[in-house]
Amino acid sequence: MGKYSLEVVFDYVGYPDCYSGHGHSFTPEDVVACVRFGFPVNYKETIQDIIERVIEDIDRYIDPIEFLQELSPEEEEEVAEFLSDENIKQAILETLGYPDLNEPFFDDPLYQEFAEEIEDLEEEDEMIEYPMLIGYIHVWRED
Repeated sequence: MGKYSLEVVFDYVGYPDCYSGHGHSFTPEDVVACVRFGFPVNYKETIQDIIERVIEDIDRYIDPIEFLQELSPEEEEEVAEFLSDENIKQAILETLGYPDLNEPFFDDPLYQEFAEEIEDLEEEDEMIEYPMLIGYIHVWRED
């Protein structure tokens, strides 16, 4: 099995109509695959909540992996196996500096203000549009 590593990027949080997207025009050749994720948030989520939501979002797609390089079927299977829930969780924890799973993901005071505003909107109207946390996981070939 080839040696791979994961890079998790939390690219954007907010309303998706303001998101400029994520492309691969200048991606290095040792990045072999990309897995995108995105889901609504209310800014009250813990690290554990975010890990679970990333994995759930990826798991709900039939083919979540976008291969960026020509790989053999065996290599594609290796990459798919490497993208296990446990490896994704580990990569997120590494990205965040191994925090306590119960810590808030959005710990900036500004996010707490947003959380309060969302809570007020929820009390007034059930039909609100939630901001999205959008990101991706790149699979790097380490051979």
